[in-house]
Amino acid sequence: MHTPQKYEARWFKESDLDAYIEGLNRTLYYDYSERLFRWKFGENPSTLGFPTIAVVEYTPTGLPVAFNSFLPMEVRRGDDLFTVLQGCDGFVDEAHRRQGLFQMTLNFMVGEMVGRSPEILVGFNLVEAAGAARKAGSAYAHDVDRCSLERSAFKSLRDHAGVTLEPIDHATLNGLYEEWAARSPLFHVHRSLPYIHWYNRNPLRRVQTYAVYLSGGYAGYIVVDEVEEGGQLILTIEDYRPGMLGGDLLRGIVARLGAANPDAAVMDIYTQRGDSLEPDLGVLGFSVMPWFKVIMKALNVAVQEEGQVRRKGHTLSDTSNWHLTGGDIY
Repeated sequence: MHTPQKYEARWFKESDLDAYIEGLNRTLYYDYSERLFRWKFGENPSTLGFPTIAVVEYTPTGLPVAFNSFLPMEVRRGDDLFTVLQGCDGFVDEAHRRQGLFQMTLNFMVGEMVGRSPEILVGFNLVEAAGAARKAGSAYAHDVDRCSLERSAFKSLRDHAGVTLEPIDHATLNGLYEEWAARSPLFHVHRSLPYIHWYNRNPLRRVQTYAVYLSGGYAGYIVVDEVEEGGQLILTIEDYRPGMLGGDLLRGIVARLGAANPDAAVMDIYTQRGDSLEPDLGVLGFSVMPWFKVIMKALNVAVQEEGQVRRKGHTLSDTSNWHLTGGDIY
């Protein structure tokens, strides 16, 4: 779609903040705030040094009418580290929709990133936004499902299956992460100690970190957060050691978390479509709902051809090459 000349794309300015917060609370959030903005785009250890938010200005008034945010993150595979951008918070004012403004923000960002450190764009798009992302040249990678268990179901789980949860600090969590990450062939968001500190400062969430033991033996770790949405407390298993969840261990974790969080109304976990974890969640009574479409776009170093995004011999858009969890989605 040809975008009329009355629109102009640029980077975010401090004077845009009020319009950005107001628009996000109108379209995506219950309680987006300046504090959340400063945490997300100022304190992020992977920041590029400025708020990476593309803005479209309506030139007759000089007012911002569309925003699209791109959060820098560090991805790791063994000793290989590189920067990606994750598309996250964005909206187009209702009066300016169907003008190609979302695509305009993407094209602006891509042009601005030439020669910079980010190598790919990753997006977890709601179904209604995925089409626009693909029109702007992004490759479809995979589907992510939201698996949910109502309080009435998980409060009845009393069999802990020999599972115990031990609260741990950030340094211990980082050490347990390093045990698998150093030798893993999976791409994943780098859980460095600065990243873990930053993640735990999220002003919307109360984060809990645990080492998990089965019959007294170490079985892995989990990161859980609690957030209020629409007057309900939602508990989400946001991170875990790859391959650990399932069977008795999963049942025991759900039972332990339900007992430790009596005010939670819902327990969630996000899974890749077709993950072997989904049948085990179904046995426990979790409902499975299509939630996100994962898209990727090559920026620097990576190449995009035949609907795939590749980097240094690896197919990044094949999400079986990734450890992706709910905590990676911003």
